Amino acid sequence: MPLGDVQAILKTDTSFFRKYSRHDLLMANATGILPLLKELSQLEGKQDDDSQLERVRKRQQIQSRLLLASTEIASFAAELDCEGERAEQLATYLDQKDNKRIRKLTIFSVVIGAVTTVATALIQADNTSKVVGVAGGLVSAATGGLAAFSSNQTIPYMHKRNLLADLWTQPKESTIYPPFIWYVLNEKSFSNSGQTSIAYNIRQRWKDYMLEDSSQEEKVLYFSEGGNYQADDLHVRANMINQLQSSIRSINQDLQSLTLSLGDK
Repeated sequence: MPLGDVQAILKTDTSFFRKYSRHDLLMANATGILPLLKELSQLEGKQDDDSQLERVRKRQQIQSRLLLASTEIASFAAELDCEGERAEQLATYLDQKDNKRIRKLTIFSVVIGAVTTVATALIQADNTSKVVGVAGGLVSAATGGLAAFSSNQTIPYMHKRNLLADLWTQPKESTIYPPFIWYVLNEKSFSNSGQTSIAYNIRQRWKDYMLEDSSQEEKVLYFSEGGNYQADDLHVRANMINQLQSSIRSINQDLQSLTLSLGDK
């Protein structure tokens, strides 16, 4: 578990900064190895057998925790990948149904137009010909108009374990995300700007680029336990999941930096 008062620890124990960057130390805290690093540093310079054996043990514990952190990233990213694929598959299913409906309406509109043209050419009476032409034109136009609009078909899509919810509500502690990942997402130092956290930045991108025109009902749908989704809703959800997955996978870069830094010591 990451330490909550890591900033205070780093201020009081400046010896860490002679060996590691602040970024690496924050990642060490995220993975839970900061106390182990401190214990390892206290063993430096001791050449007795017990101390050397203890150093080996500490390094093994550190490597085990780093491996666990890497596994957590891969596992959570895989879960996001499955959720994204699930949303995309359902969206594709609804899109295909809508495309079939549009094709049928388009064909029907073309047939009505052709029949109307032939009928008006064959009918001798002028008034009757006009009535048939107007009626056929109206039916053809109405059918074409229906094809231009989405059918708004929905499909049930439930997600009781909603991987997007905590990013939207941003609680202090998450019941869904592993503590290691949640710490990195909410520690400002891990973002590019260092001014706002990764979690905050993700939420802002959703608000600005994906949910700008979304109703309150749609937002509840995305971040609750699910409900009846339209195709567009599913595409939006899949895009949000994909963005989140990219951010989760990028944590591997910080973890790799820490691993390389430890290897040099």
